[in-house]
Amino acid sequence: MTDRPDETSKLARLLRDIEELERTRTALLQRVDRTRAELIESGNRTAAIRATVELLCEHLTDVVAAAAEISMLEQEIRETDRTLDDAQKTTNGHSFEFESFQQTLDEEDEELERLSSILVDRRGKHSKGH
Repeated sequence: MTDRPDETSKLARLLRDIEELERTRTALLQRVDRTRAELIESGNRTAAIRATVELLCEHLTDVVAAAAEISMLEQEIRETDRTLDDAQKTTNGHSFEFESFQQTLDEEDEELERLSSILVDRRGKHSKGH
């Protein structure tokens, strides 16, 4: 009968070992499930980060393109300013020439009136004498 308690204690020990293994297996399954959930969450965050990075890259590309356009517009504005400055100088030159020409015309008009009055006076003197 000594074999029986020995076998019973062995069976009890095996049962405890099996229960311990079952608890360990359950704990491992829970860890695997938590790890799987964390990996899924990490994947979702990674996808969100990638989408954000893509949007940022598109935004940066748009900003670079806009900066290039602004630079071109600034260059055009500078060229237009130079053209306007040149046109203003030309206009000022023409204005000076116009004033000078107008003054010359006024002087010529005065001279023409003077000569006309001289001619009219001489004709009037010749008509009286005949």
